[in-house]
Amino acid sequence: MFLGKLGKVGIVLMGAVGAALLGAWLLSASGPETLGTSPATLTFISPIGNPQFGLRKVVDNGNPAPGNQINYTLFYRNTNPGSQAFNVRLYDILPPGAALVSSSPPATVQDGVLLFTAASVGPATNEVSVTLQVRVPDGYPQLVNNALVMADGVNPAFASLLTHVALQPSSDLRLTKLGYAFALTNTQLVYTLRCANVGDSPISNVTVIDVMPTGLPLVGASPAPDLTILPLLRWSLGTLAAGEVRTLVITTTSPAATGVITNSAVMGAFQNVMTQTVFATQIVSSGPILQVTKDASASTAEAGRALVYTLRYQNIGNMAATDVTLTDTLPSDVTFVATYPTATRSGQQLTWNLDTLNPGDQGQVVITTTVGPAWGKVLHNVADITGQSGAYPGHAELDTPVRLALIYLPVVMKH
Repeated sequence: MFLGKLGKVGIVLMGAVGAALLGAWLLSASGPETLGTSPATLTFISPIGNPQFGLRKVVDNGNPAPGNQINYTLFYRNTNPGSQAFNVRLYDILPPGAALVSSSPPATVQDGVLLFTAASVGPATNEVSVTLQVRVPDGYPQLVNNALVMADGVNPAFASLLTHVALQPSSDLRLTKLGYAFALTNTQLVYTLRCANVGDSPISNVTVIDVMPTGLPLVGASPAPDLTILPLLRWSLGTLAAGEVRTLVITTTSPAATGVITNSAVMGAFQNVMTQTVFATQIVSSGPILQVTKDASASTAEAGRALVYTLRYQNIGNMAATDVTLTDTLPSDVTFVATYPTATRSGQQLTWNLDTLNPGDQGQVVITTTVGPAWGKVLHNVADITGQSGAYPGHAELDTPVRLALIYLPVVMKH
């Protein structure tokens, strides 16, 4: 679960984020490492084998009173024997309002975020523990503590712990990440996060945290994050109204080496279950790279109304793509009306034959539909673009919630 707040506004990550990046004091081949160098000065080191992180946490008092001191213990390990990860960081985000009393080992703190680093973890799979002592704040019926552990070239692992439960958290947050599935070396990379409230009530204290691929620079972010400790970015979004969608855009530069990089993100809020997404990009040195993105005319659709989809496509590679085909599969709850340009239609699937796209070529298609009686559902739309053998394909998905039906009662006036 993911609730809470980080830093001064007490925001939430991974189920409810509070404020404390707890770092990695992780196990290497020769035993536990001590606090290491700040991540800003680390040089990327490729992992040996395929390390996989495991992370869990416990608390010594599941029903504390305001003013009590409680101990959180985090257990982490490399679950794949014989592999080894380097430049390890373990982050812990404390509940909103909670005051850090101490940590073992000691932590580096910035803006309410604790950070520990270690040179490596593995090849052993021993479980190592870290303990935090915090003071319980007044005025919070729930406490959520969140953590993540990460290393160079290794997918992060997340853990969240809810204590003093007063209410059952809802699951109305949706987090979607868009980006390039394939990209050339040393070129611009853009990640887009769509943060949505698909419920029928406002959600407060919403927080988003994005973990960029290790070693990549932050060229820009819109809007600007309220906390930047690379590779971690945090946005405190405040309140999302029912049906509201906000977009976060992160711009970076792809690495000089080929391979696969991953970008992870989590979103949560007070009394709401954490939502998480991971996006992988394969970095290549040459080839035709096809890309497609999709937008809708409304972030929240209404039954019986028109919904217009726009697909934008391009070749972002350095070679021509031939035999290019663009397809779009419409949700079953919409009715096809028209497309521009004209497409070949088979049921809910639309197809355009685009022939050849040279490097830099781009275009768009527009699809008009009508939403059926799908109150409270989410419309899932999928688009794909492919080319000749050896061309890198593109893929896009878009979820659009449909508003619940409104019932209007008659007004009775008494004379």
